[in-house]
Amino acid sequence: VAVGSPLALDLGERRLLLQAWPTAHTDTDLTVLDEATGTLFAGDLLFLERLPIVDGSLKGWLAVMDELARLPAARVVPGHGPAAAAWPMALVPQRHYLEGVRDGVRAAIARGVPLDEAPDAVPVPAGARWVLVDEGHARNVVTSYTELEWE
Repeated sequence: VAVGSPLALDLGERRLLLQAWPTAHTDTDLTVLDEATGTLFAGDLLFLERLPIVDGSLKGWLAVMDELARLPAARVVPGHGPAAAAWPMALVPQRHYLEGVRDGVRAAIARGVPLDEAPDAVPVPAGARWVLVDEGHARNVVTSYTELEWE
């Protein structure tokens, strides 16, 4: 079943709300909210402990996170990290990182830093300790640079 707009699945005493999102982590992000337990299955729209990777749109992901934070959930199951976390507080470290990448890339662009030098010019935002920073941060900077350079 294709999910274009929010889709409610009634399983008897359990109702699941499936929602497709605009381009964020990727262009095919989907969440499932179990209304009976208040559990949000966020998939890769939420990374905990492991560095978030921007495969879609940095600005889109930040906008989707604003909407996600309003969902009536008590806990979240992320795409990466521990099995569950409190909602919506679980978004805080990821938001801090992604906003830091956005701000750092914008500053590098304003200084005239070329794309090939941007990964070295944009530091990892201070705060959370992420797994796979060395493998993913430069990639996030390059992806974000190509999105933000034409603002």
